[in-house]
Amino acid sequence: MGGPLQGVKVFDITQAGVGPWATMILAAMGANVIKLEPPGGDRILGTKPRYNDLSVVYMNCNLGKRSAFANLKSPEGKEMARRLLKEADVFAENHKWGTVEHFGLDYEEVAKINPRIVYGNYPGWGSTGPMKDRGSADPTAQAFSGAVSTTGKAGGAGEFIRIYALHDFNASSYIVTTTLLGLLYRERSGKGIKMENAQVASSIAVQTSRIAEFLASGKNVLPMGSACATTVPHRAFLCQDKKWLAVGVVTDAQWRGLCKAIDATELLDDPRFASNPGRVKHRDELEDRLRTVFAGKPARWWTIQLRKRKVPVSLFHDYETIPDLPQIRANRSIISLKYPKVGRLPFSNLPFQYSKTPVVVKPGPVPGQDTEQVLKEGWGKNGATRAKGYFGPTGPMERGILDGITVVDMTQGLAGPYGSLMLADAGARVIKVEPPEGDYARNFGPPIADGVSATFFHLNRNKKGVRLDIRKEQDKQRLLDLLKDADVFIEEEGNRRLKRLGLSYQDLERVNPGLVHCTISAHGTKGPLRNQPASELTLQAMSDHLATLGVPGEEPVRMGPDMASMGSSLFVTHAVLGALYHKWRTGEGQHINLNLLDTLIHQKGFTWTSMINPDAWNGHSENYFNPPHHGYKTADQPILLSPAGGFSGGQSEQFPALLKALKMAEYLEHPLFQRPAREIMGMAGEGMYSFEAKPIWEEYFKSWKAQDLVDLLNSMESNSSLVNNYEQLLAHPQMEAIGMVKEMSHPTLGKVKCLIAPWKLHGVPKATPEPYVEEGIR
Repeated sequence: MGGPLQGVKVFDITQAGVGPWATMILAAMGANVIKLEPPGGDRILGTKPRYNDLSVVYMNCNLGKRSAFANLKSPEGKEMARRLLKEADVFAENHKWGTVEHFGLDYEEVAKINPRIVYGNYPGWGSTGPMKDRGSADPTAQAFSGAVSTTGKAGGAGEFIRIYALHDFNASSYIVTTTLLGLLYRERSGKGIKMENAQVASSIAVQTSRIAEFLASGKNVLPMGSACATTVPHRAFLCQDKKWLAVGVVTDAQWRGLCKAIDATELLDDPRFASNPGRVKHRDELEDRLRTVFAGKPARWWTIQLRKRKVPVSLFHDYETIPDLPQIRANRSIISLKYPKVGRLPFSNLPFQYSKTPVVVKPGPVPGQDTEQVLKEGWGKNGATRAKGYFGPTGPMERGILDGITVVDMTQGLAGPYGSLMLADAGARVIKVEPPEGDYARNFGPPIADGVSATFFHLNRNKKGVRLDIRKEQDKQRLLDLLKDADVFIEEEGNRRLKRLGLSYQDLERVNPGLVHCTISAHGTKGPLRNQPASELTLQAMSDHLATLGVPGEEPVRMGPDMASMGSSLFVTHAVLGALYHKWRTGEGQHINLNLLDTLIHQKGFTWTSMINPDAWNGHSENYFNPPHHGYKTADQPILLSPAGGFSGGQSEQFPALLKALKMAEYLEHPLFQRPAREIMGMAGEGMYSFEAKPIWEEYFKSWKAQDLVDLLNSMESNSSLVNNYEQLLAHPQMEAIGMVKEMSHPTLGKVKCLIAPWKLHGVPKATPEPYVEEGIR
């Protein structure tokens, strides 16, 4: 059987990275995706590196699709589009807002052709606000969303991820979620729907766990090197062999295990370190003591000892070592595909799999290769699968599309709770099952009220909670009673552990055949690390994501946002929604396996393909050894200087106009400024002479306020942006236009601001933010 979206026809006119990566995931889930490209192909084809002159980025973004050329401004192209749209289920585009209107493909026109269309606009900045007409890209999203301000050396300036695409691909996951909600709406209502999801809004949403810290304390979240604000010890330590070791303690049990593993049991007797809030408070003293301990033996020794005690730990791996790691091989995290006209190359797999409707990553097209077939056959033989009926909820959708769906969430920390929160924002009733001692995230820093952390508070709103010890027969029966009537069960115990309690997927399927059961693991269900825990830092270290931060040889720098945990939440959400789509059409539930390591491996997909044997060494790996990029200083705050748009084609007319506006006319004849603008603007790798030119730019930028300078640059079709901290982000007028900040009434705290999901489903409400309520569930 194919994936859960088998037969769903996706009309794809997305471009570059964000949109195509999203429709690639839909293709792997079984959708029939036709990518319509302008004659000559998607503009991403110019991206390096290449194999047989085909871009690695293009290949990765278009796996599993067909490609046809169509000039949508010509009568022939319009007619081709209309024929496809008559039978399409999904419309997807991510151009600048308003662009598709020039093609005659705005929602109103497409709905006339196909009233049941699930229509998605996915622009950079949304449909309203002062930024709506601007373009976006991964560095733009990093800068504006506050992510840069949380990343970098402790006490230093904010830092960009130098090889970028991570914010792009988290935005892609939100697009997948939005699309699946649209398909579920159509199943439930019989009608089409218009949807929106802005890239920058997605970059903000994936930082919910960090923005929660700011909302609780009112203090900006600052870079901390390899450390984090929420748990201690959770950082890199230099060992005797001069190797850095990522150690990530997130529970008190792991702390006790660490003390035993390093033979420092005297630390267990120190009341200051007994719980995570105390360790956070006394961070400096504790970390200094641990530095001395770890410096006494090699990293391999400590890795062995910590894994014996189930303490999250990892060396810092890179693209040379990761593909050969036993854990990666055992779980097929990186797979080999034979791509047309290129040959066999490695690609990242999806981080989740279904038991009954498997996802399959397949090779993609050479641009335009299917034009003749699509003109002749349209969608072809892969037509819509026939539903056996409708097996979803009925009644009004007062809270959202998932109104009437019950989710039992037995997870802790970040990944599971944020996944179930998004289901709650879509209208589901979520019952959170905590252990007797409570979710360990309650003890993260900083607290918001009564010792409860800001992280727990914000990731568990809109849920009802109950505490159960499922090792006790009475509590296990209470859980079973909940699951008999539930639609979704999310847990991280693992099928093997639950089997001993009679709670495995096979056990639950007998009492509830329609249950969608999602198991989240740290490293996957196979391999030597299958039973080992992980933390945000150890996952970032193990997946190559930190290789383009900081300075080689110095202490590693972690990504400030919780990209492993929160990124995995996005896959939890759309994996569950895909299973619900299958269930609503067939009545059949199934099991989902998903792991956090593979999320980061998937989102580094370009890396595994790029480094084998490209046509030329085009500088695509320069960002592995270039110095950190902090943005460009101005009179008040940094900016991202981007050469996109009007400057990207070389020394266009825009460039001399910019120099004159900046009172830099003396540089019109300067040898450095005779180079193409894209080489002396932006980030390293994007601009090969940008480090040489940066001091010159900054000398003139220091008399400009950042917003005025960004407005000037973008009036010339640049993609420049403010580099915001969270305070600046939440005060920016575009945030009000995006509409993601809402107030929640709390019985003791009063009005509390919180972030809601970034999608907009026209005509369908989102659930009103409500505080977490712990109670006996009836």
